[in-house]
Amino acid sequence: MKKIVLALAAIAMVGLFTTSCNKKCTCKTYAAGVVVTTHEDVELDKDSYKKCSDMNTVVTVAEKKNGLECN
Repeated sequence: MKKIVLALAAIAMVGLFTTSCNKKCTCKTYAAGVVVTTHEDVELDKDSYKKCSDMNTVVTVAEKKNGLECN
């Protein structure tokens, strides 16, 4: 019985690790301070970025955002 419970616990842990690796972000594209597009559920590439804000390319010129902003 203990072996069955241990095996089920191990399977559950693998499932948790697999699903926790797929973080989703919401990204907005700005042009002249206006949101041009909004993309929800953008998958974070764990090899390149640790958090959603690492994908940001926003540059503010004359108090207007231009570029990509993710959170």
